[in-house]
Amino acid sequence: MRSPLLWLALALHVVLAGSYAWATPDFEAPDENSHYEYAWHLGNAGDLPLTPGLAAARGLPQTEGCVLAHHPPLYYALVGLAMRAAGRDDTVFGPRINPAFGNPAAPSRDHKFLHERRPDRLLFGLRLLSVLLGAVTIVLTHRLARACCPASPRTADLATLLAATLPMWSSLHGALNSDALATCLSTAALLQLVQLLRSERPAAPRAAATGLLLGLAWITKTTTLFLGGLAVLVLAALCWRARRTGDLPRVLGLGALTAALALAVSGPVFWRNAALYGDPLAMHAHDQLFTQPEQWAAMLGRPWSELRWYYLFGVDLPLPDGNRLPVPNPFVPTVFTSLFGRFGWFVVPPHPVLVVCGAATAALALLGLVRAAFDASRAALPRPLWLLLATLLLVLAGTTWFNLSAPQPQGRLLFPAIAPAATLLAAGLLRISERLPGRRWLALLLPATAFAVFFGTFRPALDPSLAPAPPDLRTLVGGIVAEVAEPAIAWRTGPPAAALDAPPTLRWSDPTAPDGTRYTLYAFDERGRVWLATHEWTAGQTALTGGEWTFLDAVWQFLPRGVPVRLRLRRVPTDPDVDPATLPASATLTLTRS
Repeated sequence: MRSPLLWLALALHVVLAGSYAWATPDFEAPDENSHYEYAWHLGNAGDLPLTPGLAAARGLPQTEGCVLAHHPPLYYALVGLAMRAAGRDDTVFGPRINPAFGNPAAPSRDHKFLHERRPDRLLFGLRLLSVLLGAVTIVLTHRLARACCPASPRTADLATLLAATLPMWSSLHGALNSDALATCLSTAALLQLVQLLRSERPAAPRAAATGLLLGLAWITKTTTLFLGGLAVLVLAALCWRARRTGDLPRVLGLGALTAALALAVSGPVFWRNAALYGDPLAMHAHDQLFTQPEQWAAMLGRPWSELRWYYLFGVDLPLPDGNRLPVPNPFVPTVFTSLFGRFGWFVVPPHPVLVVCGAATAALALLGLVRAAFDASRAALPRPLWLLLATLLLVLAGTTWFNLSAPQPQGRLLFPAIAPAATLLAAGLLRISERLPGRRWLALLLPATAFAVFFGTFRPALDPSLAPAPPDLRTLVGGIVAEVAEPAIAWRTGPPAAALDAPPTLRWSDPTAPDGTRYTLYAFDERGRVWLATHEWTAGQTALTGGEWTFLDAVWQFLPRGVPVRLRLRRVPTDPDVDPATLPASATLTLTRS
């Protein structure tokens, strides 16, 4: 931590990632609303959600389901704990789709959702967790590069600058996304593996730390599974070396310790997946949600096993009439260009100049590495080179394999390998430019480019004012469970004496309400578990007006059976500047669905 350039890289990361965290409209990062849903369920309900299909098959309320429930839980547990610590675990979300999303002629074409003028800043606070995780990864990247290039401190400095100023890195770490923790833990585990290789006599504490990090990574995201292959390679290398020293039994014992800890941490999650979804990785549950390959196959009348090769390499699909159909977002071209920065819901591409400059930089680095490989001393090459290259190949292979069944050509899936990639790039660039006068000043191009992308590409495309919301929309609404000091809405329906087997009719009075006032109905239990939010969860389509409303059957299904729930009415806002928590509300009315 004595390097001024490391501090500069950390500062740039915090500023850039923090800027994306502040400026990205609510849920305008890929699947951010689904990440919030999972974390909110953990924070509010206190247990793991099920996939929507499994919840429906078991006859459970829709609130028990979650789109990303097949994902490992560690990241979402951290975010859920942050919600509870902030007293915001009852903050429901209800983003509203932008009807102009994807329309090339619409100014708001890049916005998936509509956005209010004064959004709740809870999401920004939760995004700061990603900023923090990114800062930890920057430090770990520096340590990894120092371990691989001990004679060249500048390599570590440049590696951290390359990572911290990469626009896609900043965008990812300014959003709610489990990739941030997966990248951090992958980098930490890789650092441990490198240090194990560089140790003359590997110690048990480091082997234990490696096992713990492996297990934590595996319960964060499946993109970290490549670490298991790396660990096996490292163990093989250590065993080969131990044969000459007679230390083989001890090394095998350390390998067993690492494996035991990794499986002890991650095993319960894999076992749960196997019990619920039929396979330890829950890929079957994922494939049930992701049906794009089947849609393409049905549209073109050809099996996906044939079509996927066109998708992988970006070759136009031949049609029966002799014409050719371009494949949308083909894997190879898209995944590499998106490394530089593809924003929003993967709809704002990087500027061609950014891609050209990035590709040229990578090409120069590769030339530098080739040149270093032919040096007599090979002092400029990071060591162990084979481990860094194996990391890149395993991550790329895993991402490619995943895309064979679920087309998602997103560069963020390669980020678990960003630390070794940045180390290799930095080493190559320093070698190719070693005789270039004033080369230190070239590093200033990195932050200059990063800020140019933020202000020149990201901000104009994702300006929230381009997709204004109606006055009643609040993407995040909290204060649901808190007691109402002075209830302005009075219930005219008394609490039922027994559990109800049919949807009831609610009656209330609100003497000071203007004509046409609409209400939202919340339901929560004595533990504060929120089961229902009518206005927010139906995009404002479930209208409670006047003083009487009969539960719709679809809404009634949200309530759990046999659990007393408390109902509360609150007026729906008509002014874009009003906080819903300040609007008139009722006391609670308790009922139970039989």
